[in-house]
Amino acid sequence: MIQKVGIVGRGAIGALYGTLLMEHGCKDLVFIVDEDRKKRYETDPVTINGKDIPFSYVTKGDPLDLILICTKYAGLNAAIEEIKDFMSPHTILLSCLNGIESETILRQHFSKDQVIRCIVQGMDSTYLNNTVDFSHVGQILFGAENENQKALVDALEVFFEQYRIPYRRCENIYRDQWNKLMLNCGINQVCAAHQTGYGGCQNGGAYQKEFIMAMKEVQKVARAKGIDLKDQDIEAWIDLVNSLRPEGMPSMAQDVQAKRKTELALFSGTIVPLAKKEGIEVPVLEKLMKEIQRIEQSFA
Repeated sequence: MIQKVGIVGRGAIGALYGTLLMEHGCKDLVFIVDEDRKKRYETDPVTINGKDIPFSYVTKGDPLDLILICTKYAGLNAAIEEIKDFMSPHTILLSCLNGIESETILRQHFSKDQVIRCIVQGMDSTYLNNTVDFSHVGQILFGAENENQKALVDALEVFFEQYRIPYRRCENIYRDQWNKLMLNCGINQVCAAHQTGYGGCQNGGAYQKEFIMAMKEVQKVARAKGIDLKDQDIEAWIDLVNSLRPEGMPSMAQDVQAKRKTELALFSGTIVPLAKKEGIEVPVLEKLMKEIQRIEQSFA
């Protein structure tokens, strides 16, 4: 049974889940932070949808039942160090980072089976200047990869039901992660590279063709790795993007706007090396990677 919960990362996703859990009665929730952040966060509370939320911040403590890692990719190694005191052999780890690599990294430090693959999607949460705003909470997708994980996934299902967190249990979570990665390599990178909102990739948008071509390149690499991403998956993502507010922006475009380092390593930074190993050309993904690297270099 999951009772004691920790979150690492108080940005757009971490603050959203922290707020939902508190609003729905989770009494034993902490944010795991370093000493500097603890002092800063306690002095200057985060504002979420116009309200100051009194989260509890800790640097040390007893083992937890569940830890959600909601940092950016650049903060993952620090998060691994910060959670070590809160881990037990029974602690469930959920990485809410994009891509397919963070679970692999976590499994180099903790038991493979306690790291459950997941996807967070559909939320419109934004974080800027210590303020978080959201209207859509989206859902968290997760699933077992082997028999040993089924009991943990059962416990997660009970937990998210109890605290009314929208979720979906997946039969093939690894394929679903690749499917989401295909979307992110398109929508996140195109919007970031051209500093545009979703409208730029919608029907009639200047960058829709590039958005679709980027997804098709990921599809080729996925199929070479034995992951059957279908044309219908691409069509579904096109329909989804067409349904979004044109002025809205994915997370990578928000990072560029705020002059923050992006999660490029999780997108083209993951797919381009895999493509080279398979002998697959991915010119659109390479072009997007170079442009986003150029933009990031301008932040210095």
